[in-house]
Amino acid sequence: MVRRVSLTINRYNWSSLAMLFTTLTLITLLIDLAYSSVSCGFGTKSLGGTVPSGDIVLEYGSGVPLEITCNLKTDTIIVQSLFHAGKDRSNKTKFPSHRIMFYKNAEIVPKQYVTIVNATAAQLRIPNLPAGQHTYYCTLLLDYEHRKNESHGNSGVDIMQSYVSSTLPTVGHDVIGSNTNRSQQLGSQVGVCFNRVYVGYKPAIVKNFTCISKNWVNLRCNWSVSENPIKTTYTLIFRLPSRTGGRIFIKCPTDSDVRENYCYWDFNTTPMYRQPYEFYNFRINGQNVLGNSSSFFNFHHYANIIPASPINITVVDKTESSAMLRWSVGPMTNFPRELIYKIEYKSQWDSNPEDWHSVITSDVMCIMSLPSNQTNSALYSTTCKENDYYYYFNVTDLKYPSAHYDFRIYVRSSLARGEDKWSPPGNITMKTKPSIPRRPPRIDIGSFESITSLIDNSKRNIYIYWQEVDNSEKCGDSFEYRVYYTSTTKQNESTIHYSNEVYDSYAKFQELSTSVGYNFIVYSSNKEGLSAEFSTIYVPSESQGIEKPILLTKMAFDEKGVFELSWKNSGTMKLFTSNELNYYTLFWCDNVNHHPYQCNGYMDWTHVPSSELRCNITILNYNVNNYYRFAISSNNERLVRNGTNSYNQINYKSSGMVWESCTIQNNINARKVENVWVSVISSTFIGLRWNIDCADRTGLISEYQIFYCTVVSTKNNVCNGFMFSKTISRKAAQKEGGFILITNLEPNTTYIVSITINTNDGKSIHSDPLQITTLVLGGSWYLKQEYPKFIQ
Repeated sequence: MVRRVSLTINRYNWSSLAMLFTTLTLITLLIDLAYSSVSCGFGTKSLGGTVPSGDIVLEYGSGVPLEITCNLKTDTIIVQSLFHAGKDRSNKTKFPSHRIMFYKNAEIVPKQYVTIVNATAAQLRIPNLPAGQHTYYCTLLLDYEHRKNESHGNSGVDIMQSYVSSTLPTVGHDVIGSNTNRSQQLGSQVGVCFNRVYVGYKPAIVKNFTCISKNWVNLRCNWSVSENPIKTTYTLIFRLPSRTGGRIFIKCPTDSDVRENYCYWDFNTTPMYRQPYEFYNFRINGQNVLGNSSSFFNFHHYANIIPASPINITVVDKTESSAMLRWSVGPMTNFPRELIYKIEYKSQWDSNPEDWHSVITSDVMCIMSLPSNQTNSALYSTTCKENDYYYYFNVTDLKYPSAHYDFRIYVRSSLARGEDKWSPPGNITMKTKPSIPRRPPRIDIGSFESITSLIDNSKRNIYIYWQEVDNSEKCGDSFEYRVYYTSTTKQNESTIHYSNEVYDSYAKFQELSTSVGYNFIVYSSNKEGLSAEFSTIYVPSESQGIEKPILLTKMAFDEKGVFELSWKNSGTMKLFTSNELNYYTLFWCDNVNHHPYQCNGYMDWTHVPSSELRCNITILNYNVNNYYRFAISSNNERLVRNGTNSYNQINYKSSGMVWESCTIQNNINARKVENVWVSVISSTFIGLRWNIDCADRTGLISEYQIFYCTVVSTKNNVCNGFMFSKTISRKAAQKEGGFILITNLEPNTTYIVSITINTNDGKSIHSDPLQITTLVLGGSWYLKQEYPKFIQ
């Protein structure tokens, strides 16, 4: 059958009727060979369809290529018109199938993957597609862009464009393919049909399958699945290991297994949670168009239970070092397997708040709560079976009396493995009972100071120092120190003499005899009583004491908390012999107030051999806002014979504490000489005196240099001419007690004078300038007793 096509031919397109006849004959034959009935789907108005139609599913790696054939309908005006307009610029015949284009999503598929099947059909063929999900479109190119502006009269293309604008939507405009140039710029297109293509896998085995029962009242199973572009569903079923249960498969109560890869059961779901069964046999079935899969899991129910926090936690009894805890576990009371408990605790005195002491045990007492009128008849059991049972455990060896403790109680099944199976903790805070203090304060042989009265040389005040007891060792309320000495009356009765004043770090005894030695006793005390032990310290009489070290100097370094102590020996200290040991004790005290306030902060000390006269001290936990005072004592320990050839007693003696007499900074160059004054004056000379700085003791000073010159006026502190200088060595200055004579001065002339310290590393800054006017010529000289006022 030959179908007639009516066209209006423009003379600019064809040159002769013969050519027209040949073309019409060829078009008619091709139309008869084309598919006569193609569609893009039921109810869809289209110019054609694809084979296969609809969704296409391919298995990744199977070697099957993607093949889509796009067929045009031959009985549409657009397709018929394209037969009449089927000449390109080279006058070659162009069938409608040459205008078929394929798109992958929004991208044109290269021509190398497209094959012309016949006049109205083209096939897309792509091998080895990657996994993914894409949409492939089949479109028909209506006309090229460069022909839109040409005027050819009422051609077949004009009829086609008119039909498209009134019936079918166009797909796009001005689309350029990957292998086109500007002369081939695409124009209007119309969609023919599309396919969704899925390249994926058969259902995989599920991953990360886990089930957890919360408090033995519900069960939830979760799993994860591999990504798959092909829609795949997973369903969960299980059966119970029993004669009846083994034949029945139980499904998930809802479709959550299909939608969200989990399943949940409790006592209200259908089917309900099967609490009594220790094991479950799970199977997860995966299904898609490529095939099926099954995953099997033998689930140990009782090993995967996470109990709720223990409840009703109380402390039923406590001592200064133990706490009897009681709690209950709700539904887990009836659990048919043993429960294990973990009890963690920490005190307010633990240095690291993140460190918890831990006790893991199943050795708990299970006691049934009884009516209050029943006593001494509680039932003890290793396995509790009723909800009114309580569990008990006595936590012992708590370190601190009268301290707050935080407790955390965890529970888990004895069958569970891993730290993630413990319950959340149940919490309680309690305070242990108080006790007497653990110990007395620490005291060193030389931690005392004896100060003779300026009014009565037979009397003295004695200060006893100690290292404070840590707060964690005070063990109760109303903590204090008890310090006393005893004396014996003529009737051999002992009398206790308590200190006149007691502070955190020392006690003061007033107006004691300088000719009597005293043995002091120090206790720690609180509401519960005195410490079981006590510290003692012996303060000898003034005549029995050994000589004190002198000139204790403190040098503060740039590093915080680093000090260098130096001192001088009194000259009587002996090196230890076979039965004698001599040594120094260096003390330091963390004090808020400077001298002359007594040290009332934390005190510590170290022992130094008697051969040493210098020591570096590094203070831990140094506080820049506090003032650190240092002291030193000379000590002697002598073994005393017991009447035979052996020694069994030690005789202790100490000089007592001598506090630092000066402090210098390590950067001595930044210091200046203080307290400079004129001690003698005449018309031609002056005697200049100054206090020897304690920095002289360090050995860093080499000499002192004195600068002087006349001034412009008494109101102008500027040199009037040359500045003179004079130098005196450190040893000479010490020998002279800080004195130098400046001679050859002009009478009745005003000078300014200043002093610097020369060190091995350079010079310090000048002292404050001193203005001096010599006497008139012929005048006598005289001594000046007072310190002068420095020029401002």
